[in-house]
Amino acid sequence: MTDWDRIVRDYGPLVFATAWRILGHVADTEDIVQEVFLQVHQLQRTHTVRHWPGLLRRLAACRALDRLRQRKNTVSLNGHALVDRDEGPEAAAVEHELAERLRRAIAQLPDREAAVFCLRYFDDLSYQDIAQALHIRTGAVASALHKARLKLETILLETVQEKT
Repeated sequence: MTDWDRIVRDYGPLVFATAWRILGHVADTEDIVQEVFLQVHQLQRTHTVRHWPGLLRRLAACRALDRLRQRKNTVSLNGHALVDRDEGPEAAAVEHELAERLRRAIAQLPDREAAVFCLRYFDDLSYQDIAQALHIRTGAVASALHKARLKLETILLETVQEKT
């Protein structure tokens, strides 16, 4: 029998943090947390869960990426600091614009590449941890990460060129 109170208590912050780093929006993140725990509750009825953190992190990243792809461009921008906060309102505006460009670019990546990129750079997971979470080989992680970087570079350069 699964102790759901313990699982939610122990892993809820991990699920929230994973979704938050990708979305940067509280309401969307809270929705994703609920979706993940509902999905894993249904999943564990038919499958044995061997590694709760890996499964929950994977589901959170996938659901958050799905939400990011559905999102309109009117979402507020919070999250990772891309520039020094002490530089004033102009620097903050640049930070928000860069964060939104990155989010839109990540949303254009194939699922595996987006998940690997987010788990590596937003959750700071090792290649081995990503491989375990996504049930792929470490070499596949390296390959997906390389492809994601190349595609993101292309997408972001195209965005800059369109603006000039």
